Amino acid sequence: MSEELSERRLRELVNRLDSRLHTVQVLAEVLLDNAGLRPCIPGPYLNEYREGAVMEAVILLSRSSQEDFWQLAKSEKWPLSSL
Repeated sequence: MSEELSERRLRELVNRLDSRLHTVQVLAEVLLDNAGLRPCIPGPYLNEYREGAVMEAVILLSRSSQEDFWQLAKSEKWPLSSL
């Protein structure tokens, strides 16, 4: 594989990982806000089913991010200096 192609794939992996980590953070903040609204009126904006679906999405995104991180960690070089 050419050096340029390898560098591009690593950069794409880093960008994908960064995007997923940001998404997980936003979803976690939504869940936290929702939990804070439970004792209030009119109550949380996510019912139990929807809250569970968002939690499942957070778990799946976290696992995917972890896989990408390990793939990046196993690579021969880190393209972070060029970001």
